[in-house]
Amino acid sequence: MSEFYGIKVEDIFKSMTDRFRPEGAANITTTFGYSIKNIGSWKLTIANGTMALKTTDDLSGCDVVLDTDGETFVGLNIGKVDAMSAFTSRKLKVQGDFNTFGLTSRMFQKYMTPGQETRQEQELITLKKTISVKQRFATGPVFGKFLKGLKEKKILAIKCPECGRLQSPPRETCAICRVKNEEWVEIGPKGEMRMMEYCYYASPDPLTGETRETPYGAIGILLDGCKDEEVFWHLLRPDQLNDVKMGSVFKGKVRHGTRLRPVWNETRKGNIEDIRYFEIDE
Repeated sequence: MSEFYGIKVEDIFKSMTDRFRPEGAANITTTFGYSIKNIGSWKLTIANGTMALKTTDDLSGCDVVLDTDGETFVGLNIGKVDAMSAFTSRKLKVQGDFNTFGLTSRMFQKYMTPGQETRQEQELITLKKTISVKQRFATGPVFGKFLKGLKEKKILAIKCPECGRLQSPPRETCAICRVKNEEWVEIGPKGEMRMMEYCYYASPDPLTGETRETPYGAIGILLDGCKDEEVFWHLLRPDQLNDVKMGSVFKGKVRHGTRLRPVWNETRKGNIEDIRYFEIDE
């Protein structure tokens, strides 16, 4: 049987061509495999804004393969089943990077049950407004000194007197030794890329409600003068994300150990945005 919740597994695959969004698959080249227990197997190939889908018993060569049963697969597509719950309960297995399957949400419109596609989508109306709150929040002397340093193009860290750990942004007390920190050290401003998170969540600014353009790269930089896990978190220059392959494999110039430098705002106000982002130090 291939029908669950009144929907056939085959119908979901047949609808993928009509639901495909080329703009959501731009600059992406990867192959997805679907193995639906007792029903069949499909291979989906995405290549820079195009797609090809075929039924096949050979899923070798796929970058990532989803293995599940028909009821779970249909439930995932119509919102009846939560992906993480299915994954942890072993009803859904993934060979390869689990997060890679998340890319399909931007490549395909949501599957609509028969008759549902005729309903008119509700228009989303937004009102952009800067919120004015009649309150002031002090950063405190330690973090305040760090922000003042940014106005002078300096990145400051504070050093633990016991373990010697450098913390930037600084904190008054070492979280490990639980002793007061008082020694200041200037670090960077250049450093090496140690880790990067490829972010798709358009996190809203709590004060203005504006959202950051996605995707963006949140990077951990080991600034000159620091060691081990003493990374400084900021953003990578947006256009340099184009050097990164979607998924778990880095193929561009931006990788572990890449030298980076900060790009400063001409007008600095003493906040974290005084550094616009970090870019490759060529």
